[in-house]
Amino acid sequence: MLGLLEGSNWLKYFFTPPSETERFKAMVAQRTAAKAARDFATADRIRDELKAEGILLEDKPDGETDWRRA
Repeated sequence: MLGLLEGSNWLKYFFTPPSETERFKAMVAQRTAAKAARDFATADRIRDELKAEGILLEDKPDGETDWRRA
């Protein structure tokens, strides 16, 4: 069984290392600040960077942003 998981990106969908979690949270906070400053180009760039890493953002009506793996 371990041989099947070795070298697989499969596990990343179930476990995000704490260092990556903090990095993603920081990027979401930067994007939120950019949106508040009406710097939509930067906000879009950050969203695209996260998307390239397999992270989807969901903007909620209360202004919060949730993130999850795609």
